[in-house]
Amino acid sequence: MSKTATRIPLSVLDLAPVTQGSTPAEALRNTRELAQHAERWGYGRYWL
Repeated sequence: MSKTATRIPLSVLDLAPVTQGSTPAEALRNTRELAQHAERWGYGRYWL
């Protein structure tokens, strides 16, 4: 019996937090950067 690896699609959940001392614009910029990284890393879906 042979074993094969099954690829499980992974997703990213981004809550886009506005941390203390930052602005909503910075939170959105961080969200955009994370989405770009997730796409490069092969994640199947990006939840916001």
